[in-house]
Amino acid sequence: MISHTLPYDDRRKRPRGRTLAYGVLWILWQLIRLPVLAVLLVLEPFVSLILTGFGFLGIVVALLLKLSGDLPHFPFWEMITFSVGALLLLMTYHRLIRIFAS
Repeated sequence: MISHTLPYDDRRKRPRGRTLAYGVLWILWQLIRLPVLAVLLVLEPFVSLILTGFGFLGIVVALLLKLSGDLPHFPFWEMITFSVGALLLLMTYHRLIRIFAS
């Protein structure tokens, strides 16, 4: 006959002070996490609009000015770098929201 036993609960081995410290740290994390998440979520539509606009419009304008040949010393690669950086910053912003949401 096979005996089904529950796995040993690791929390029973910890001293009471350590469990209390983990509880206090968890509460402090929640007190920091929730307001930061609220601000990030409120600002998200504006940040997304601005960074997406900078990213895609910057690439389009850089390509148009490069292909038109009107400006002989146009900083094409700097503008492409700025536009890609704006899109990467938007990805980082969304990753930050995911970190604070979990």
